[in-house]
Amino acid sequence: MADIRALYRNRQKTWTNGKECRKSYGLSSQQIKLCQGHLDLMGTVAIASGKGIDACTRQFYDRRWNCSSLSQAPKLTKDLKRGTREQAFAYAMASAALTHSIARACSVGITTKCSCGKLPSEAPTGDYKWGGCGDDVEFGLRFSELFTDYHVDKTSKKKKTMMNSHNTAAGNKVVYDSLTTACKCHGVSGSCSIKTCWRSLADFDDIAETLKDKFGMAIEVKRKRKGEFHKFVPRYKKMDSIPMDELVYVSKSPDYCSPDRKLGSIGTKDRSCDPDSTGPGGCDIMCCGRGYESSDVTLVERCECKYYWCCYVKCKTCSKTLRVHRCR
Repeated sequence: MADIRALYRNRQKTWTNGKECRKSYGLSSQQIKLCQGHLDLMGTVAIASGKGIDACTRQFYDRRWNCSSLSQAPKLTKDLKRGTREQAFAYAMASAALTHSIARACSVGITTKCSCGKLPSEAPTGDYKWGGCGDDVEFGLRFSELFTDYHVDKTSKKKKTMMNSHNTAAGNKVVYDSLTTACKCHGVSGSCSIKTCWRSLADFDDIAETLKDKFGMAIEVKRKRKGEFHKFVPRYKKMDSIPMDELVYVSKSPDYCSPDRKLGSIGTKDRSCDPDSTGPGGCDIMCCGRGYESSDVTLVERCECKYYWCCYVKCKTCSKTLRVHRCR
């Protein structure tokens, strides 16, 4: 996971030489070999890291933990190494972003190593035919598993490694389950006399929202020995087995109320909050009981813009006053 986050800083670079696959990007020796054999995909890998971080920030903007600890990769802060919910989400998000990005890259022709996804083998159930170019989720899954499993050993008996492996697979499962049928109409004047359909992945923001929901319902687990192997069982819930697409964690999260760089917490001082909300973004929860201060802020912006022929736009200047609340 650290490797994908670290590549975010180099998402604008062009990968043209195998010597650019370096440990300084957080890559393991085996990942360096994979990088050297897939230079045409490394730009997509770097972009995937940005996709994951941006989506995480949008989903958690109103939470005490707002994904800020991800920005320190490849060095992981303690909250992302102790087996917390946040660690579970980070690994699931990283693998999901990589799978989604690679699958999309295949369908738009970025690489010659893959192309369009396989068309469904079953007959269409409506007035359409299978065709078009769907996302190659199968290749995306294989590449993601290869890239992430170099840091996640599925046979390990270590508790946190087992946890990372499970959550990485959970992120991939959420991506795969998001496949839907997309269609395009053909015909005279858009009559849709012929409709072609293919399998397409959901937008990544939808996948990120699903993972956020799973973050909230993550299952605290403990290890249990079964013969020569270990498996996870819920610590409190009564469940026969843990679903493959659910997130699991082994340690409680910090409260993220006070700044602690090593822990990964920036604190919540000066964070905006909603005094009328009782949820995570409400002032009671966000401010950790310290209270908040309110002030008026005046925003000046362009408004009532009109286009005049030819060829300019004329706008008025409008101002509005907003009441903002920030934690003490």
